[in-house]
Amino acid sequence: MSLIKKPVTGMRDILPEEMRLRRYVEGVIRDTYAKFGFTEIGTPVVESLENLNSKQGGENEKLIFKILKRGEKLKLEEVQTEKDLSDSGLRYDLTVPLVRFFANHTNELPSPFKALQMGYVFRADRPQKGRYRQFMQCDIDILGEASNLAEIELILATTQALVTLGFHDFKVRINDRRILKAMARYGGFEEKDFDSVFIELDKLEKIGLDGVEDALMEDGFEKEQVSRFLQLVKKVMEKSGLDALKVLAETILPVEGEEEEDSIAEVKENLEEIIRAVEETGSHGFDLVFDVTLVRGMSYYIGTIFEIAMPQYGG
Repeated sequence: MSLIKKPVTGMRDILPEEMRLRRYVEGVIRDTYAKFGFTEIGTPVVESLENLNSKQGGENEKLIFKILKRGEKLKLEEVQTEKDLSDSGLRYDLTVPLVRFFANHTNELPSPFKALQMGYVFRADRPQKGRYRQFMQCDIDILGEASNLAEIELILATTQALVTLGFHDFKVRINDRRILKAMARYGGFEEKDFDSVFIELDKLEKIGLDGVEDALMEDGFEKEQVSRFLQLVKKVMEKSGLDALKVLAETILPVEGEEEEDSIAEVKENLEEIIRAVEETGSHGFDLVFDVTLVRGMSYYIGTIFEIAMPQYGG
């Protein structure tokens, strides 16, 4: 039998020189996060399909590598549904396993618990340059801390790791899912449609406002809804930093109910506090900016979200 030399589609081999560099980078990241008090944990790469399909993973739930049942569990003659064939799959991120881990070990862990995970995840995506079906992720999470201190520390720890690795002049984009929901509500969209709206908004950098408008119209939304929503997006994008937050609040608050008004005012104050706190630490090498177009695709994001952009490296 002849040997197939090439890795399976979407996978890759790592040669010694790259492996040495990878281990060095992982070491710097671990050391940096340890200084901030994060403790490393490990979770299996295999999780139950029930957890992986919990409606929290967004589009990634369509990309699960499913594992066939083994031995006596697999009874092909009795197969009627997909559940009869598979009950587990490879993890597509590290957050779903963390939720299960924390629920299973809550009584054994301190509160708040600062977790670090580093490991491979798998997505049955279409392979392309720089995108593989198996890739490394690194997550830090703070569980049991509801204040803004958690978000501030996550940003400071992550940016410090990048600066230590020699990265500079990058941008940290920050937003809040509650702001996105308020904007969608302002546009007249129903809550059941929010995720669909956000999926299209997330493409703005690639296809522009006109492209997002076309995509939303193709999704079947009313022109009045789409126009009202995107006019607000454009209005906020014309400002920068805290001025953009101010414009957003001034536009939304007068038309929202009392309960919503309190909520958006609080979210605005939270973001302002996070931005000012990070700036006051005197951290150098990056800019922290409010970006109303930042979405993040996972449904388990319910509050503050942030993302690091390095255009000079194509990311």
